[in-house]
Amino acid sequence: MRIPTPGRILVHNLNRIAIGKTFSSSPIPNPQSPIPIYNYYYYYLRDSGAGFLNMLKNHKSTYLLAAALIAFGWTTADNACAGERRYKQQKTASFTSTLGNKQMVEGLYTQDLEAASYFQQGVTRYNRQDFRGAELALRKSLEFDPSIAMAYYLLGNSLAQQGQFERATNEYLQAIRLNPNLGEAYYNLGVALYRQGQPDAALAAYQRALAFNPNLADGYYNVGLALEAKGQSEEAIAAYRQALVKEPNYAQAHYNLGLLLVKQNQPEAALTEFQEAVRINPNYAEAQYQLGLLYTQQNQQQRAVNAFKTAADRNPELADAQYQMGVIFAQQGNFKAAANRFQEAVRLNPNDAESYQQLGAMLLKRNQVKEATTALTEAKRLKPNDATIEYNLGVALQRQGQLAQAIAAYQQAIVIDPSLADAFYNLGVSLQQTGRREEAIPFLIQAKSLFNQQGNVDKIDQLNQFLQQIGAN
Repeated sequence: MRIPTPGRILVHNLNRIAIGKTFSSSPIPNPQSPIPIYNYYYYYLRDSGAGFLNMLKNHKSTYLLAAALIAFGWTTADNACAGERRYKQQKTASFTSTLGNKQMVEGLYTQDLEAASYFQQGVTRYNRQDFRGAELALRKSLEFDPSIAMAYYLLGNSLAQQGQFERATNEYLQAIRLNPNLGEAYYNLGVALYRQGQPDAALAAYQRALAFNPNLADGYYNVGLALEAKGQSEEAIAAYRQALVKEPNYAQAHYNLGLLLVKQNQPEAALTEFQEAVRINPNYAEAQYQLGLLYTQQNQQQRAVNAFKTAADRNPELADAQYQMGVIFAQQGNFKAAANRFQEAVRLNPNDAESYQQLGAMLLKRNQVKEATTALTEAKRLKPNDATIEYNLGVALQRQGQLAQAIAAYQQAIVIDPSLADAFYNLGVSLQQTGRREEAIPFLIQAKSLFNQQGNVDKIDQLNQFLQQIGAN
């Protein structure tokens, strides 16, 4: 009796991939080779909207925090890039300080020699990045003279560097109370408020800072971040554009602007912004990664691979760049290269069920069934209620002749997803193989019904032939 090959290998998860399919026949019920896993695009919040909106893949905007520049000039900012590759890194702060010689002159802010001495110690320790030491020295300075606005300001920065943003806020407010013209304090107050989840209050502080210095590109940039936090995308775009008017080579502003343009389904405009970001900063891994996603969406696979490879070279911990290269190689039929990339992705992110799932499919495609079973078992451990993981695990087990375990996996798959026609099909075939004909027939008939709903004529024909062969049709 000639038994048709069971249905396709299914691998899909969270809109991350698309499904391909192939069918073949065989004299034995050997589950078919897996299907290449195609690209995914999903936005950080996993919005339900389709299309290019979904390509952000959990990338968060980068942002800048004010530097503790105590010279009479304005603050500068160090960038702190963030984003989860499915990046779930939180945005991080980076404060720096370049103190002018005038600040080391005794008595510049106070006539009290003890206060001046401790203030100078605080400045020195801050420049050495001894923020706890700077905090203690500045507090001592304020014990001798509590009217030094700049000491409160620098104390706020020292606390912010230690992640104590609520306490830093209090010190900035004290600095502003003593010196309402201290624009830097308004700016860093905005940063501290933003870090505490108060975008409205942060906006007010940034606007005061910009009133003192309308050319402060960092101010417009952080205004953009606060507006994004409030869901005001159009206004945020305008703020990022204003930052770029003030500083055209502002890589992070180009990047954040690109992300918002993606969200608004403007891929060409977004592409330009990401290209500018990597032109300015060729080591900007996140921007390279976004370029890769855009090129993928445009079906420019080689350019996409190049961009993902560059992103991975710039940031060797970027697991999703490896994943996306695996997706493209799978789509091209280069299953060995795809498996290697997915293997690297799980090495970098061992808690990623989707990468294990894709790895299992590629290993099955290469007929490495034992290794595929291991990968799919791990995917199941990480994500225990996924129908396609159960299904593919069933395929791997069935290929190894472990029919009882394969049957259990197929049964679990159809419990999770009763519309999974291939699982009904393979379950029926497996039951028939174990001599359980009467149990097999209802599952095969249900598979036929589901394939009929899908309009899958080829599978219906195969099932009809098989049912006839086992005397059930």
